[in-house]
Amino acid sequence: MGYNVSGLTSYVETNKEVLVKDAVLGSGIKGETLPMLRKQLGVKTTERLNYLDVDPVLQDGSACGFSAQGSTVLADREVETAVIKYNDQWCWKDMLGKFAEYQVRINANEDGLPFESEITDQIVKGINKKVEMLIWQGDKSNNDLIDGFLTIAEGADSASTIVVTAATGTSAYERIKGVYMAIPEAWIDNAVIFVSPALFREYVQNLVSANLYHYDPAFSGELTEMFVPGSDIKVRKAYGLTGSNKIYASVPDNMVYACDMLDAKEDFKMWYNDEDELVKVKVLFNAGVATLYPDAVVIGK
Repeated sequence: MGYNVSGLTSYVETNKEVLVKDAVLGSGIKGETLPMLRKQLGVKTTERLNYLDVDPVLQDGSACGFSAQGSTVLADREVETAVIKYNDQWCWKDMLGKFAEYQVRINANEDGLPFESEITDQIVKGINKKVEMLIWQGDKSNNDLIDGFLTIAEGADSASTIVVTAATGTSAYERIKGVYMAIPEAWIDNAVIFVSPALFREYVQNLVSANLYHYDPAFSGELTEMFVPGSDIKVRKAYGLTGSNKIYASVPDNMVYACDMLDAKEDFKMWYNDEDELVKVKVLFNAGVATLYPDAVVIGK
């Protein structure tokens, strides 16, 4: 009698499109910023991003004549993606003698990896966290696969980025308020301020201490965003900024996340290999980020 895993991929094959989409485009968990960003699909390697910004000028039309006024600005930016993969393997026999042994039924009719769905779901969540860190703090010069939004803002586009330097010892509230006040008027309506979970926690406590934050004691969920007091601008917790003390403000539509997703180049595959008797998994996709208008970015250091 043996452990037959010929039908191993039943869960993966049934949910393959969902798993690929969640791994590449984000699953929408709280604190994840990927689903908020502008998506540029169909990018294979590198692509030009052409977006229009039109500012019409209204004129007195009581008399005849034609006078062209206004401006049409083309945001000609480039986004570069990197091919990213995840490979792993397991030996189902390692589960014997462990807490998961009850899931391993040794007979000729077994057709699935124990905890197959749980494993794949955890893989997707793990990839989400890694990609979140990459799109925010990636730095190719530091052996990362892509440059993140912080790296881009402080690199080639640093001359256009608005930088707010906080004094030593300034509270999270004062620092975030300084970034808020520096957001250009042209972008203020749709801007969002992104901070790390640690800075967000400090910000909330600053507001509680200053009696600027009314909260519901019955609230039992995870708090991921708050308004700047006296404004309609949200401060949002971003897990991709974990470990960073910097504050990033911009319009989500100004932040581009590029991948393919159109030609089925992405893959999520799990299978049993008869030769080495191992269960293997392969995830393959490409990703990259770009900022359309650097002058719509405020960095708080």
